[in-house]
Amino acid sequence: MPDRGLLAEILFPGRCLLCGKWLLFAGGDGSPVCGDCRAALEPLSGERCAVCSMPLSSERGACMRCRDAGYAFDSNHSLFTYGGEVRQLISLYKFGGRTRLAGLFASYLAPVIGGKFPDRPVVPVPPRPNRRSADAVERIVRLLAREHGLPACRCLERLGGIPQKSLDFVQRAENLRGRIRVATGRAGGEVPSAAVLLDDVFTTGATADACARALRDAGCAAVAVVTIAID
Repeated sequence: MPDRGLLAEILFPGRCLLCGKWLLFAGGDGSPVCGDCRAALEPLSGERCAVCSMPLSSERGACMRCRDAGYAFDSNHSLFTYGGEVRQLISLYKFGGRTRLAGLFASYLAPVIGGKFPDRPVVPVPPRPNRRSADAVERIVRLLAREHGLPACRCLERLGGIPQKSLDFVQRAENLRGRIRVATGRAGGEVPSAAVLLDDVFTTGATADACARALRDAGCAAVAVVTIAID
């Protein structure tokens, strides 16, 4: 009797979200991106800010934005810059219903988190309440745990506020003031002594900073941030 999953892949492989080619045997994580387009995604390399992970040109150590920022997290590590194909994929994942992209992002995140921060649990940045769709970051965290064996700790919650997208750093920080806290009344897990905070895009650092402050106030001594991309 033929394998039904294999037969379905042959008959209905779908097309790559980036180039449109058929996705016959595209990859083990089932993401809708072909091998050629995956190979073309270029993770950040070279000299980077030790705090936010932004590529550096003339600066050394930390970029101008981070020198006086006073973030509560120790560092951010972003895999990509937020542009081109990466921006397109993140947009399709978050707003276009392409949930299978979670597997692609998890496959890039897992070796970084497991290699740089072994044994630290992954804490997802909490979404705004009353979101209609499942949270994009939480979906990736579930895959990191199930497929890559990385522990998770869902110990933060968010109480509200307007979307952060159109705000600058000061406005974002004020919008989040008192709205991110350690989760109460649910099985979110004890606050760990060291954690990896996971988000999709690092923009001003305000969200990561608010989450890190909540963790540190609850006794977490070390907070590293990992994000898919930096804007």
